Amino acid sequence: MVAPRRPAPDRVRRRLQPRAVAARRVERRRGRDARGRRHHRLARYLLVGPPGTRQRRVRLRLARRDHGSDRESWWAAEQDSHPSSRLRYRQEALDWYTAFLDQGVRADVIPVWTDLPGYDLVVAPILHMVPSALRDRLTAYAEGGGNLVATYFSGIVDENDHVWLGGCPGALRELLGIRVEEFEPRLDDTLRAERVHLTDPATEVLFPEVTRRPVGDGSAAYVSARLGPEGLAPVLAELLARAGVEPELPPGLRGKVELAIRGGVRFHINRTDFPLVIDGADLPGRGVLIVE
Repeated sequence: MVAPRRPAPDRVRRRLQPRAVAARRVERRRGRDARGRRHHRLARYLLVGPPGTRQRRVRLRLARRDHGSDRESWWAAEQDSHPSSRLRYRQEALDWYTAFLDQGVRADVIPVWTDLPGYDLVVAPILHMVPSALRDRLTAYAEGGGNLVATYFSGIVDENDHVWLGGCPGALRELLGIRVEEFEPRLDDTLRAERVHLTDPATEVLFPEVTRRPVGDGSAAYVSARLGPEGLAPVLAELLARAGVEPELPPGLRGKVELAIRGGVRFHINRTDFPLVIDGADLPGRGVLIVE
């Protein structure tokens, strides 16, 4: 009787390694997803507040790692074979958020599937991937009295990364009342600009890079170039004024203090290294003043 031949140690390792590697990958993936969910809940608490608190009037559609087409737009917009390899979704979103803070207006960071009615202004930076369902929701939001702001390279593809036919900005073309003839990437700080044609007589030109079309009781605006926080300042001020959104901080504190309100409690966050005075109270550099 002959005993069965045992495989050599290296063959054992080669035979077991794929399963071991696969198990480790699954384990790491589960851990990362769980951590992402925890971060999502924490970020939502900090940005929107605990359940039952009054939400803010302005929402900024920024990149969110966890859910929604924002993450997909981020991925799709920065792929190769696009007009510019310098496009950065995250930087555009941060530029808008900084511009809101500089205007003294609070802004929420939300995923795309969040309910929009009841909010005066929604900014969707580089919303590259727009399924038909999302297009309909954005249209209904504007028709119901909301003010939508889309930026360059938005509405180009659907959820399958298939280009919308009929010209850019694809899914948002009729809502915005414009058609983009071509992309014109630049080497200066504006990064890119687009040659835009008006397709609706009601669409007006607010700035050389900005159009605005009345939609129902609201509006839909389009920013065709990357302007940075400084360039966005006059654009955002005009859009906020037309949406009826007023700053909550005096001019001397805008851009220096970030305001957060949670259940009637006001948190003043000093973004500078220098002490400030708010309503007679001292606010140290990088400090927080809580007013109940």
